[in-house]
Amino acid sequence: MRAALVSDGSRRTVILNESGGIRKTQLAVTYAKQHKESYSAVIWLNIRDEARVKQSFAITAERILRYRPSASYVSSADPSSSLDDIVKAVLAWLSESDNNRWLAIYDNYDDPRAPGNNDPDAVDIQRFLPDAYQGSVIVTTRSSQVKHGQKNPVRKLKSMQDGVDVLSDVSGKAYSVDGEFALAVLTHRYQTLTRRPSSKG
Repeated sequence: MRAALVSDGSRRTVILNESGGIRKTQLAVTYAKQHKESYSAVIWLNIRDEARVKQSFAITAERILRYRPSASYVSSADPSSSLDDIVKAVLAWLSESDNNRWLAIYDNYDDPRAPGNNDPDAVDIQRFLPDAYQGSVIVTTRSSQVKHGQKNPVRKLKSMQDGVDVLSDVSGKAYSVDGEFALAVLTHRYQTLTRRPSSKG
């Protein structure tokens, strides 16, 4: 996923797709935490329906102004204006030519507007993407109809070795399913159970 999202100045999009029960959102959160230093801004948008995504844009606008009060498009948007105007202001900010290192996570895009989907509440993600083709985008969805980026199907781990491979990748240490791995797990568990809270004063 990291390799797919490393930007050369154009937009990079990854779709985390699965049918349910696997933590796509948690995977996106973990990615954002691990690589936040690579991005100028990380924004989170709940795109389950139009009302929620517009509210997410309003929250994003507040955060942009808190950390970047000079953000021209967002600072010129009237806080009492419609949510549609705030969405446009944030999208314009994301499209600024010198603002191309952001990461936007579109979470819960489970009801996309697509051929064959007759749900009147289905969401068209294109309305909520910036015009400029830049930045990095993660979309989490249960739908197989989302086609706006590189698909990364999220599957359950099939074996203990799969879990060990994930642990090794995240920790930067090589583990195998043997005594070394068992010892590492037991040591961590022991340290967790015996760790005393730090005293104050």
